[in-house]
Amino acid sequence: MNLIDIHTHILPGVDDGAQSLENTLVMLRIAYDSGTRRMVATLHMFLDLFNNNDFLEIRDRFEALIRDLDSYKEKQPHIKEMDLYLGAENYASPEFLETLGQGCVLTLNGSRYLLVEVSPALPMSQIGVIMENVLLADYTPVIAHVERYAAVQQDPTQMERLRNLGCVMQVNARSLAGASGSQNKTCAERLLQEGLLDVIATDGHQPRWRPPDFQSVFQTLGQENPKDDVMRWMVTNPRLILSNEPLNSAKESE
Repeated sequence: MNLIDIHTHILPGVDDGAQSLENTLVMLRIAYDSGTRRMVATLHMFLDLFNNNDFLEIRDRFEALIRDLDSYKEKQPHIKEMDLYLGAENYASPEFLETLGQGCVLTLNGSRYLLVEVSPALPMSQIGVIMENVLLADYTPVIAHVERYAAVQQDPTQMERLRNLGCVMQVNARSLAGASGSQNKTCAERLLQEGLLDVIATDGHQPRWRPPDFQSVFQTLGQENPKDDVMRWMVTNPRLILSNEPLNSAKESE
């Protein structure tokens, strides 16, 4: 299927995602078995809980992971078929906004696309201000798990304005599957129905807790939606993001 997952926590030992290289190896196997062939490691940054603010240090850790995985390619040949990229899930804190102005942020695979998370209780007006700041800094905001924010749940159609400004809407696969609560599921489905969904990602954290598994969602969506739409959400748009190309909802899916 060659699915592409732009939001995962597979970099070990840096946040609440993979806690060890062994965790990462299991997660890669889960992802591979569910059809994923490209993954972006998007650790939490600018969140006080983890103190990940130095993107140079994170790059070093990612490069170390790639070296470690090379040593497993003979024993676990599927790793050879997996392409890994670096990014971050940037929490919209004051530190993030300050660093944003300096251009010292980790985008998705070095593109202009920046994965941004906000506080779940933030009002829509403040969400809008944050995303406008990201756009003014010449980045394209990819709003992480947009269905989880209370303001969006109240009225998902409010996201149309931000999407028209150029923001990208990312929804978690688990939300569409109903595995993260009815409110998240209802909101995710409404975004899909309103044509406000751009990318589906797993937000995979650990092998047993929020695993990076696309399979059931891919199959379910394929039964309920045109194949071109499903491929756009899980292959074409993620590929365009990694290639730093503009998204086009009318573009024919691969």
